[in-house]
Amino acid sequence: MALIDNAAIVPAGGYIFIADPDTEKPADLSDPTKPGGLWENVGHTKLDSLPEFGRDGDDPEIKGSWQNAKLRATTPDVTYSVTFQSIQATALTYQLYFGAGPAAVQADKSFRIPATPTPQTKALLVVLVDGTNYLPLYHPRVSLLGSDAVGMSSDDFVSFPIKGTFLGSSKLGGAVGEWAQVAAPTPPPPPHSGD
Repeated sequence: MALIDNAAIVPAGGYIFIADPDTEKPADLSDPTKPGGLWENVGHTKLDSLPEFGRDGDDPEIKGSWQNAKLRATTPDVTYSVTFQSIQATALTYQLYFGAGPAAVQADKSFRIPATPTPQTKALLVVLVDGTNYLPLYHPRVSLLGSDAVGMSSDDFVSFPIKGTFLGSSKLGGAVGEWAQVAAPTPPPPPHSGD
């Protein structure tokens, strides 16, 4: 593998967007704040608690035979997820945290918290920003719901921890997401030698 300096990403900034389930990923992301289409920005998230992508499940188990003690590794059952901390007290944050749709917003703009939460299934796009490099992480079907207590501190923002569990999508042949990669720069063509 080649050494690709600009493929080492420092997520100094970023944006999180949601859309209806199975919304197509942006074809060309030239501005990380405007992915186009019907993507909605979830707003401000905590700076000192960046989104965390998780992996939960078994490790491969080695199966052996009498002739070969390490004949084969099993395929483990793994679930992938992301957790982020919204710091905006808005209807969208409440919908994702408390598990309710837009109907929970009342006429006076207050939000009615359901007794039984329903995870909200959305498409999710996380865009990492490192200078002029953007790294889009796309998941067409994600089950979103509050994951922990609302955080409060006298010297920090109120935070709403939201966990998204990645679901398989027929758009991707049952896969759970597509992450872009930063490609190696294309070398310039060799100088043309005259005849």
